[in-house]
Amino acid sequence: MTANKATELERVTRLRGFRYGLHDFLAELDVDALKAVNDHVEAHYLNQSLLDRKTKELLIAIACMACHDLVSHMQIHLHAAHKAGATPEEILEAIELVSGWTGNVAKIKALEAWRATFRPDIPTIDRVVELR
Repeated sequence: MTANKATELERVTRLRGFRYGLHDFLAELDVDALKAVNDHVEAHYLNQSLLDRKTKELLIAIACMACHDLVSHMQIHLHAAHKAGATPEEILEAIELVSGWTGNVAKIKALEAWRATFRPDIPTIDRVVELR
């Protein structure tokens, strides 16, 4: 791994508090593109604004839910919202609040992300329990 690639991947984690497979993929393809993403995140996602980090992460998580995003991607934003001060109960309430607008499939995927983040002791939702 080049020093520049390692530096930008470490910067991903330091800035966001997480690193996702997409970041590694982008680093492999074009480390300058990853640097540009990091620059944008630093300037717009993490900057001081009217919205605090908790609110930003809740909004991002709900946007991911509405787009039927991957459970793993929603999970990192639920984790980030929690680290920013949102309780698991607040996050669950936000999921429930918007589920009438986002639909049942989105709600189930968001609930699975919530379960994986906060209650991994509960069996996954995404499983066949019984077929007759």
